[in-house]
Amino acid sequence: MRSSAQRMIAVLTLLVLALAGCAGIPTGGAVGQVQNSPSSGSDNLNIGYSEQPPAPDADQRGIVVGFLNAATGVGNNFQVARKYLTSAAEASWKSGQRTVVYSESPEIVTSGNSGAVSANLKVQSIVDSTGVRTPSAPGAVESLKFNLVKVAGEWRIDSLPDGIALATNLFTDLFKHYALYFYDPGFSYLVPDVRWLPGKGDSVAISIVKALLDGPANYLRGAVASAFPDSIRLESPTVPIENSIATVDISAKPLLDASPSTKLQMQTQLLATLQGGLNTVTGVRMRAGSDQIVLGSDPQPADKLKPPAVSGRLIGISNNDLAYLDGNVIGPIAGVASVAQLEPSNPAQSYRLFADGGAVAFLNATGSSLYTIAPGQTVVKPVSATKLSTPSFSPSNWVWTAAGDGSGNVYASHPGGQGTNQNPVVVLNIDWLKGRTVNSFRISRDGTRALVVSTANGQSRVQLTGILRQDTTAESAPRDLTDPSTIYLSNTAISEGYWAGESSFVLYAPGAKEVTPIDVELTQDGAQMPTLTGLQQLSVGNSITELYALDAKGTLYKSSAGSWAELPTKGISDLAFAG
Repeated sequence: MRSSAQRMIAVLTLLVLALAGCAGIPTGGAVGQVQNSPSSGSDNLNIGYSEQPPAPDADQRGIVVGFLNAATGVGNNFQVARKYLTSAAEASWKSGQRTVVYSESPEIVTSGNSGAVSANLKVQSIVDSTGVRTPSAPGAVESLKFNLVKVAGEWRIDSLPDGIALATNLFTDLFKHYALYFYDPGFSYLVPDVRWLPGKGDSVAISIVKALLDGPANYLRGAVASAFPDSIRLESPTVPIENSIATVDISAKPLLDASPSTKLQMQTQLLATLQGGLNTVTGVRMRAGSDQIVLGSDPQPADKLKPPAVSGRLIGISNNDLAYLDGNVIGPIAGVASVAQLEPSNPAQSYRLFADGGAVAFLNATGSSLYTIAPGQTVVKPVSATKLSTPSFSPSNWVWTAAGDGSGNVYASHPGGQGTNQNPVVVLNIDWLKGRTVNSFRISRDGTRALVVSTANGQSRVQLTGILRQDTTAESAPRDLTDPSTIYLSNTAISEGYWAGESSFVLYAPGAKEVTPIDVELTQDGAQMPTLTGLQQLSVGNSITELYALDAKGTLYKSSAGSWAELPTKGISDLAFAG
C-alpha cells in the first residue's frame, strides 16, 4: 500500500502531466502491443472530472480509455460513460457492483479488429456494492475484459465487467469513508461498520442512511444488532439537512409499531452515524411518512455507548510469576497464588480487576496450555492444544485463544463458570482458518468482533470476523464466527495484532534489528510507527498513544510524542492491558 506522501506525489505528477497535455493511456500503437507510456491526444487521464463523450472515429483503444476516464461520473449515474456502451451493454451494466482502485496507468491491450480489448490494472483495493473496502495482495494485477462492436460505423463496448475502476487519487477524492453504527446484541455499545461511499456534503446523507437501513456488512451480520427491522425503508429520495437537523422519512408502519425504547434506539443509531460522518448534523428528526415522531426524551449520546476505557494497570510476568504494573510499580495480584511452577507466559486480564470479580489467564512456556484463575478457584487448565495464541478477554469475561497448528480450532472459556456450569469451554472449528497458522486472535472492546492475524504460504493476512452468540444476553456463549473481512495483506511476517481503538489496529513482528510497527485504520492505508531496535513485545491501551514496548535486552519503553521513551522499570515482561 502507498503512503500518503507517495499518493500526493502521484497526484502532483498527474496534474503536471495533464497541464502539459501528455498524461494518458495511449489509444494508438500496433495491434497486440501493450502501451502505457505518455502520449498526447484525447486519451489523457481525466483529472478535472469533465467526462468526454466518444470522439468520432475513435479506435477500440480510445473507446476503452474514454470509458475508464468517464468512471469519475459517480454523481450523475455515469451519463457520459454510458455513451460508450451499446444499448444492450448499458441495460445490463451494474455500475455499483464494485469499484476497482488501481495504481499507475492501466495497460491497454488490443487484438486486431476482433473487438477484444483488455485493461490490465495494478489493483490496490476493491470496494464492493455495500461500500466495504478490501485490500489486494501486494503486486496484484486484474485484467478487465471488454468486447467492442461497430454501431453505425463507430466502435462501442458491447460487453464489460460490472462496476467501475478508479485511480487511487481519484478514488480518494470521489469516495469518502463513513462509520455506520450498529449495536452489540445486548444494545450496550455502539459498533462501527466502516463503508466507502461516493458523494460529498449533504448529498451523501441519503447514501449513508440507505446503507444503515440495509443492515451491517456481511462479516458483522448476526454479530451486531440494529434497532431498525429488516422491513423498514427510506421513503424519501432525499435526507434534507436544515439548521443542522437531518430529516429522515421512514416506512410508516414499522416505525409506528416500534416501542418507545426502540424508537429512541433508532434515533440514537441514526444520530451517531450522521453526526460522525457529517459535521453539519447535530440532530435527527424521524418521520413516519410525513408525520413527525415524538420521542418524549432525547436519544442517548453516542459517547455513553462506547465501551469503557481500559485502566492503566497492566498484567505481566515478573520473577516467573503473574504481576501487575501500576505506573512504575510492580506488585503481586491480590488473591492470586503463585503459578511459577507452571512457567507462565503471555498473560491476559479481564476488564474487571481480579479483586472486583474479574479473572486472569495465561499460557505455559511452550504455548500448549491455557490456564485461567477466577476468584475463589484454583488454577484451571481448560485448553490444551498446539501453539496457542495469547489469550484475549471479551467484556463478558469469555477468554479466547486459537490454535496455531492449521486445525482451524478456536477456543473460548469462561473462568469461574456460569451458574452451575463451571469453567465452560466452547470449541469452534473455523473453515477459513484451516491450513493457516493463527498468530494472534484478539477480541474487540465491544465484544462483537475478533482481530485475527494468520499466515500461509509466506503471506500474512489480517482479518476481522464477527462473533455469533447463543443468545443476546451479556455473557452468552459463542457459537460461531462469521466469514471474515480482510483488512491488511503483507508478504512479510506479522506476528501480532492489537486493537488500538474501535477501527484501528497495531501490527508488528518481533526482530533483533530495527522493527517498525504498522498502524492500520479501516479508513486509510497502513502507516509506519516509530522504529525500535530489537522490539520483542508490544502492549496497546485505548489508542496508539498508549503503547508499551520491550526490547531484546528487557528494556521497557513507552510511546511519547512520536518516539519511544525508556522507562526506569526493570524485571517485568509480557505486559498486557485489560482485554
